[in-house]
Amino acid sequence: CEDYACTEASKGWLLSAHAFGYSTTQILGGILADHLGGKAVIAMAFSLAGLALASSPAAAAALGLGGVAAAQVVMGVAMGPLFPASVQLLARWLSPEERAYASTALDTGITLGSLITLPLSGAIAMRFGWRCALVVYGVAALGFTALWSVFASESPETSSKSDGLPNAPAPEPDVALDGFGPKDSVGAPRPQPPALAATDGAAQALGGIFEVLRYGRLWAIYWSHFAFNFGVYFVNNWSAIYYLEVFRLRPEEASLHLSMPHVANMLVKVFISPCLDRRLQHGSFSNLARRRIFTGVGFAVPALLFRLIPAFESPLAVTACLSLAFGFFALHPSGFKANYMDVTTSRGGLVSGVGNTVASVASSAGPLTVAYLRETSGGSWQSSFSAVSLLCAGAAGVFLAMSSVTPIEVATPKASKKHMAWANQ
Repeated sequence: CEDYACTEASKGWLLSAHAFGYSTTQILGGILADHLGGKAVIAMAFSLAGLALASSPAAAAALGLGGVAAAQVVMGVAMGPLFPASVQLLARWLSPEERAYASTALDTGITLGSLITLPLSGAIAMRFGWRCALVVYGVAALGFTALWSVFASESPETSSKSDGLPNAPAPEPDVALDGFGPKDSVGAPRPQPPALAATDGAAQALGGIFEVLRYGRLWAIYWSHFAFNFGVYFVNNWSAIYYLEVFRLRPEEASLHLSMPHVANMLVKVFISPCLDRRLQHGSFSNLARRRIFTGVGFAVPALLFRLIPAFESPLAVTACLSLAFGFFALHPSGFKANYMDVTTSRGGLVSGVGNTVASVASSAGPLTVAYLRETSGGSWQSSFSAVSLLCAGAAGVFLAMSSVTPIEVATPKASKKHMAWANQ
C-alpha cells in the first residue's frame, strides 16, 4: 500500500482475496486427486500458484490493487487442492502406524515454512522491493514443480517401477466395498465404455460429495477440524488486541507474548508428539485408541485453559496458558488429522477436501462471531473465550464418541442392511 492509495476496505479485500480463492477449490481438488492422483494435482497447484505469484507485479502495473487482488484469488484457487491431494498421496504410501508421524511432519513443514518466509520476505522486499519478493517466490514454486514432477511418485508400486526394483505386492482384497461404483470379483473397478464412464464420472463426483456427508465417523473429523481452526484463528487474530485492551501492551511490546504459543506448538510437534506416538505403539495401543488420545487430550486441556484465561490479571499467566493451549493443539496432526487417512481407501482427497472446507468456514466466520459476541456483551472477553472453550470440549466429546479407523468403503452387515452410515461407527 505504499505505492497505491489503500482504503481500509481495499486492505480488507487484499487480505481476504487469497482465502476466498482457497475456499473454492478444496472439494474439487480432492475429487481430482482421487481420480488423477495426488502427484498430478500437487504439480498443477504449484504451477498455477507460481505463475500467479510471478505475474503479480505485471497485474499490479496493469490493474493496480485490483490486479494484486486478482492474482491472490488465483493463487488461492491454486493452493486449495494441496491439503486434500497431500492427504490422498500420503494415505497411499503409509501404513496406519506411520500416518501420525507423517501428518505431524507435514504440519511442521507448514509452520517452518511460515517462520522462514516471513523474515525472508521482509528482507527481500526491503532490499529489492515487494515486486521482486513475489517474483522470487513464484519462480521458486515453478522450480519446485519441476523437481516434484521428476522425483515424486504416486504410490510405492510406481516408485518401485521407476527405480527398477521389484514391484510392491498388491494388497489382498480382504474387505467388501460398499456403495462406490461397480466392482469386479476382487474389488477392482469394472471397465466401462468411454461415453458411459464420462457420464458416470460426473454423477459419481456429485454423489460422492453427498456420500461423505452421511457418515458419523467423518463428521467427527470435520467437527474437530472446525473447532481446531476456530481456536487457532481466534488466538492469531485476537491475541494482539487482547494484550492491548487488557494489559495496555502494544503489538511491538507484546511480540514475545504473541510468539510464544507458536514456539510451544513447534516444540511439541518436533519433540513430544512423535515420541508419544511411538510410546503408545509400543504399549500396544490400537490405532483408534491413539487417534482418540491425541485428539481428546488435544482439545480437553485447551478447553480448560481458554475458560480460565479471562480470570488472569498478568500477561505472563495469559501467555503461559495460550502457549500450553497451542502446545496441546500440536497433538492434533497425530489425532484427527491423521484419521483422515484411516477412514477411506478410495476417497481420501474428497473427504479431506470437504473437511478442510468446513474448517475454512471457521477461519472466516470465527472473527465475525467473536466480534458479535464482544459487541453484544459490552466488550467483554469472557463470552469469546467461553465459546472457544465450548467448541473444544464439544470436539473432544464428538471425536471420542464417533471416531473410527474403519474405512467407509468397508461394508458391515448392519450398514449393508439399512444402507445407513450413522450406525456404522
